[in-house]
Amino acid sequence: MVDNLTTQSGNSKNKIYKIIGISLGIIVIISSIALNYFTKHSLYNGRIADNIFIQDIEVSHMTKKEAVEAINKKYKTQNINLNYNENNYEISCDDINLKYNTEELVDKAYNSTRKESYFKDITSYIGIKFSGKKYSIESSYDEAKLDEAIGNIAKKINRSPKNATVSVGSSISYTQSQTGLKFETEENKKLITKALDNKKYEDIDLKVAVTNPRVSTSDVKAINTQLASFSTTFNSSLVERSYNIGLAAQRCNNVILLPGETFSYNKQTGMRVLSNGFKNASVIMAGSYQDAPGGGVCQTSTTLFNAALLSGLQIDEVRNHSKTSHYVPRGRDAMVNDSGSDLKFTNNFDHAVYVQCYRSGSSVSAAIYGASQDKVKTNIRVDKFTYNGLPGAKTYRTITKNDKSETSYIYTSVYQE
Repeated sequence: MVDNLTTQSGNSKNKIYKIIGISLGIIVIISSIALNYFTKHSLYNGRIADNIFIQDIEVSHMTKKEAVEAINKKYKTQNINLNYNENNYEISCDDINLKYNTEELVDKAYNSTRKESYFKDITSYIGIKFSGKKYSIESSYDEAKLDEAIGNIAKKINRSPKNATVSVGSSISYTQSQTGLKFETEENKKLITKALDNKKYEDIDLKVAVTNPRVSTSDVKAINTQLASFSTTFNSSLVERSYNIGLAAQRCNNVILLPGETFSYNKQTGMRVLSNGFKNASVIMAGSYQDAPGGGVCQTSTTLFNAALLSGLQIDEVRNHSKTSHYVPRGRDAMVNDSGSDLKFTNNFDHAVYVQCYRSGSSVSAAIYGASQDKVKTNIRVDKFTYNGLPGAKTYRTITKNDKSETSYIYTSVYQE
């Protein structure tokens, strides 16, 4: 009886073990089939794993070719379109070798579950499936060629400001001023590279700085009348001296002074040296006449001084000769030299003035033109005196405007003879 019970118990255990064994075998077979299916259809199926994005495009389950095509359809290199002042400019993507690393990223995405051992690839696949993976497209271009393309556009846009001018003949005429344009290279390059890096190809409005000319059209159009003029004569047979008078006049001609600006005769004419175009002619040096470059220029400065004096312009600097000039009375001459003696006057009016200076035959003339609103009546008084036996003069100017007069001292002159 005991033996039968023992035998039955053993048979039951064997049946259980057999069932367990069969079950395990079935599980192994099913797992193998499932794993094999997963390997062929998901892990190593020739396609990119699940939940992978390149930029904002999901490339999951795509072949590499399909992924490249999908990305290129949306992210394709394009030309850069630039605008300024209704003008359009273009930078060709081919000219700067613009490229995207699309194929490189597709390879990375494809190999993201194919770069380790089998079990590590499975781990990567599962991790990516639940957490996802994203790659960003990067741009590359030839920066030197981009700089060259930007520079070519800058050349088309850049221009220097152009001052308005005045011309006096039988009437007063003008030319228009023009604003200057300066292409902001650094700022525009930042805008362009940002568009390239972000792969956004909306039109870019270029940054261009506008610079105003010193003399505008409105400045010169206010000049409508002659304020004053003055002329002196010379011996034109003295060829070199006559030439210097004319050259100095030419360099002082066509000068526009805006309100508050100062005219410097020495600055306008430059150094009186042979290399600056002047010829040797008679000048007063150390109280005697000697030949030196620029002889005669003081007659031009004297002529211009008198025109400025009569016009009512502010006289800032003037000095007399050591000897009385034959072409103007004492107290009305203006000596200049390269050692510091200069003729300077300032436009103290509310509008621009135009300085005209020219030689004609044996005379040199200067005229000041300005706005009729600035025209004043002037009276020049020269008080003569003697200083240590030498002749001298004190020069005064009375300006009358709107029935109001004001007298001011100009300068004191003392001559050796």
